[in-house]
Parts: sequence; structure tokens; C-alpha cells
Amino acid sequence: RHKGPSMAYSVVVYDEASAFGGSSWAGVEVQESWLAKLGSWSKALSMYERKLEENPNDVSAILGCMRCLDARGEWRKVIELAENSWAAFSNESGSGDSQIDSTELRSGPAKRALNDRSIMSRNYRRAVKFCAQAAWRLGQWDDLETFSSQLVHGRLDSHAISSPLPKASNNIVGIRDGGLPRVDFDGAFFSAVLHIHRRRWSLAADAIDAARRAMDSRFTALMAESYKRAYPSMVTAQTLAEMEEIIAFRKLEAHAKAGAHRHAANRADAEEAIQQLLDVWRRRLAGCRYDAEVHSAILAVRSLVLGPTEEVEATLTLSALSRQAQCFKLAERVLLDPLAKLNANLNGAIFGFGLPSNLGLGIQYSRDKNIDHLITGDVSVFLPHYGVAHKHYSDSLIREAGGSKRLSIQHRIYFAYIKHLWAMDHREEAMRRLACLSDVVDLVAHCEHSQDNTLRVSCWLRLGDWKVAGNPPGTPLPEPLQAE
Repeated sequence: RHKGPSMAYSVVVYDEASAFGGSSWAGVEVQESWLAKLGSWSKALSMYERKLEENPNDVSAILGCMRCLDARGEWRKVIELAENSWAAFSNESGSGDSQIDSTELRSGPAKRALNDRSIMSRNYRRAVKFCAQAAWRLGQWDDLETFSSQLVHGRLDSHAISSPLPKASNNIVGIRDGGLPRVDFDGAFFSAVLHIHRRRWSLAADAIDAARRAMDSRFTALMAESYKRAYPSMVTAQTLAEMEEIIAFRKLEAHAKAGAHRHAANRADAEEAIQQLLDVWRRRLAGCRYDAEVHSAILAVRSLVLGPTEEVEATLTLSALSRQAQCFKLAERVLLDPLAKLNANLNGAIFGFGLPSNLGLGIQYSRDKNIDHLITGDVSVFLPHYGVAHKHYSDSLIREAGGSKRLSIQHRIYFAYIKHLWAMDHREEAMRRLACLSDVVDLVAHCEHSQDNTLRVSCWLRLGDWKVAGNPPGTPLPEPLQAE
């Protein structure tokens, strides 16, 4: 009510700590859903897991775990949990195959049975939705086709629950086909994602239109209540519009390739089009709420057309936001996935590991060099002396990375990953990796005569801060550390 999630979380934590102390909160049990709504996914997950240990067939606990794992970016665990839990949804269905005629429907027990069956269907659909989301984020497109097909065609009978992963049909059925009474938003949305990935533009357009119609009534109701409550739906509507922009760009790109033989004045320019689209998207993202969930949803849709080198700033921002929201696995995955797509080896020479010792990188400190040289003498005696061998090695690193631009992007993302390690209290590993990265960034910057030294300065300053922080309080800094 007072727009203070952190204040509400403090109340919940205080309640949990004082419930056994005889205070006015005594006897009040903290609910897992409270912590989940307040974004404390780790604590909520641990509570849901305890409930699952007591009762492995607790459907609400299974769905709660799925929700927490999805928010934390642990999508493989979502799939694994679902594969081990379909029997719980099947058991929940009870006598779901029995038929209830119109006369029986008037009785109280029949109404309750029908209501139980609808609850079963709703829980099953929620589980399938989490699985579809996980399959999409993991790039498991065949599984996404299976899950989205179940959502679209309403396969909610007991056979579908007990066998949730049938072999996908080769016949692609459109959203508007088959005379379906209603398609829910999730089925239409994930179908649109799948069709865009497979370049089925007509089917994708139909799915986007169906998703809009499915969310129309809820969106209108939320807008009537408040802007804050309607904001997630507004973001969703915006992602649907961006899907249409992706389709338009892909069509233009195909048209440009088909007309490659034409004069430049008579053919579409795909490079110019993607740059214009990126400019629009960056301005749009800058105006969005500074929230990990919002940025993650938007960037996931944009990944259907963008590669790992095209939205580096947005990637780094999402990682920082995820870490602030305590979604540490997601923060790490956001950084490691682009590096994996760039074929970067985290322990490779590109990041400073295994550099030849004869290059003499790093601070050149020895006992015969007095620390006063930093003030009264020539500072260059402490610095590496770059020559032809360094230039050759720098060129080999650039070739290995696929160009100087790709190397710079890898270094920036890797630097953010190192800071994430430090924030996760892996300080020795973070210090070791940053020392190696500082050497190689310095090498490339000198040999390529880089005009932008932002990353180079950031690496050395951060390394110095961390080393000073590791020095025992009240003790003087050792001379080698003073030189660094």
C-alpha cells in the first residue's frame, strides 16, 4: 500500500524473529508466498522445498518451487522438477475422466468435483507455463513446441498430465485453426516466440494477435485500478509490439538478401534498419522501470533477433539488477551465456591465463627500486616495456577473439563476471582473475593504441581497491602493494 517492499520485507523478517518471543506477532506463521511476493526468492524456495520434503505430492509447493526457480534463472531445475512431479498433478486430478451430465451437475458433490477438476487444470497449466518459459530460455525449441502446443490446444485430460511430453507433431496448426473456443495468453505468447524463431511469419502474427486478445480484458481492468498494477501488463504489451518489429526486420533482411544483385539505391539496407531498431529499443528500455524482472522479459524477446555483441550495456545492467534482487544465479547466467556464445574460454589466454613469462607483464617491482621513485623518479621503471613480441601476441589474441571489437566486448562482460564473483564472496578467485585480466587489457590497450582506456583504468583501480581492502586494518601497506 505504501509502495515499500523493503519495509514490508522487514516486517516479515521481524515477525519471523519475534514470533517465539511472546510479542504481539507470536503465533503468526510466515507464509512462503509472502516472501515470494517481496522478491526474497531464496528464502521462499527453501521453505517450499521443506514442504516438498514433508509431502512430495504437494502441488502448491511444487508450483511455488517452480516460480522461485524461474525467478532465479535456474531453468534446468524447473524442467527437472516438472519431470519428477507430473504424477502429483495426475493424482490431483482424481476421477477427472468421469463424465458429469446436466442432471448431476445440479447436485452439490458434482459441482465440487467440477470445481476440483478446474483447479487441477489451472495448476497443470501453470506448471506447463513454467516449463515453456524454461525451455525457451534454455533454447530447447522442440520442448517449447510441445509445451506451447499443450497450452494452445488445452490438453488437460488425465492422459496429458501423466504423459506431458508426447512426440511433437510435424503438422503446424495455427492459433486460429481448429475452432478452438479460446486461446489463453501463455499458449499464444510462447507459440509466437516459437514461430518467430522458426521464421513462420504468418503463424507468428496470428499468435501475437491471439495473445493481445487474450490479455485485453485483464489489461483493461488493471488500468482502471492503477498504473502500478497495470505496469507488468504494459511491459507485456510492449514485448508483443517488439515481436512485430522483429518480424518486420526479418522480412526486410530477407528482402535485402534476395535483392543483393540490385543497385545500392534500389535495395533495402539491413544494417541501417537494425541500427535504427536498436536506437529505438535502447531509448525505450531507458524509460522502463529499473527492475530485473522487467529488463529480463524485454531482453528475452529481443534475443530472438539480437546476438551477444549487440546489447552489451543492457546485459551488464540486467546482471547488476538481478544481483540487487538476490537472483544470483540469473545474474551469473546473464554474463556467462554471451561469453559461451562468443566461444570464450574463461581460463584462456584472452582473459590473461597462460601468458608467456617472457612478456614481463604486470608491475615490475624489485627491492632495488625504492618506492620513492613513484614521486621523485621515473615511473616507467615500474611498468612493462612493450615491444615487437608484445605486439605479435596482442594480434594473436585479437585473431582468436574474432576482432578487436569482439575482444573488447568479451573483456567487458568478463570484468562484470569478476565483480559478480567478488560480490558472491569468492574473493580469492575474483582477485586472481582480475590480476590476469588487468595484464592482458593493459597489453592490448598499449599495442593497439586504444583511445578508450575506461576498462583498463577500471581494472587497475578495482584491483588496487581489493588488495588494499585485504590488508589487515591498522598495518602499513607492504612496499610491493604500495607500488601497485
